[in-house]
Amino acid sequence: MLKKTLTIFLFLCFSSTFSQDLDTIAIEYPVWPICKLIPQNLQKSCFEESLREHIEKNIEYPDQAKNLELQSIVNVFFEIDESGLVKNIDLKSNLVAVKFTDQDALTSANNIFEEAALKIITKIPKMLPGKINNLVSSIPCKTSITYKLPSKNDLNQVFSLQDVEWPPLIVGCSDMDIENSKQCFKEKLNSFIKKNVKYPRKAKDSGIESIVFVEITIENDGSINSYNILGPDIFRKESERLIKKLPILEPGFIDNSPVAVTYTIPIIFESK
Repeated sequence: MLKKTLTIFLFLCFSSTFSQDLDTIAIEYPVWPICKLIPQNLQKSCFEESLREHIEKNIEYPDQAKNLELQSIVNVFFEIDESGLVKNIDLKSNLVAVKFTDQDALTSANNIFEEAALKIITKIPKMLPGKINNLVSSIPCKTSITYKLPSKNDLNQVFSLQDVEWPPLIVGCSDMDIENSKQCFKEKLNSFIKKNVKYPRKAKDSGIESIVFVEITIENDGSINSYNILGPDIFRKESERLIKKLPILEPGFIDNSPVAVTYTIPIIFESK
């Protein structure tokens, strides 16, 4: 069997009925059978670790995809309902390091990975249901499963923009060749920041102007889960808002393999 590498992260969403500040919401995670004796304050970690182990145990690289040397990152959305069962599974495969001009062929290739990921998720055992504010509730979750062919690169390693062959793909750079792709990434990212930055109302009275530096890590599934902000606290909230809206389409690549990329963005705040 091929060496398997996967990336997982989980988040919780809330319906419009929970419109109050998130700090006032008490969340109790669904409890895996193996986690029943774990204290409540450790259930979140136990949930995530159990999900990770479940995927590692059940993942199998599809033979057809292996033969075609296809790779994919499958984003999986699902819920653990009020009875503790998985429901409302939604999968989206994102092929990496390959281009399809035929839409039917692209759809078929994505279906291969989505069907493989579906088998994993449907095997999740029944749990004790989660709670929101002490009420048994359906808990939405997301996990990303990476199907990667063996290579010399470690998916867990983080590279600088200079060290990758292809930078993360941002809106506006899809048709760029490898020689100009990094410059396009920088220009489109800076253009997006400049176009969308808003000077915070709380800073208007002081008239403070500043440059905030934000170091982001674009993960090997294209998501941005970590960042460091260096600058006045008054600009932190706006900096975070911009980072969460960056139009990143795909991760960076080395040797046709997706990798995590770190990059520092300057954000200029001017009082106008």
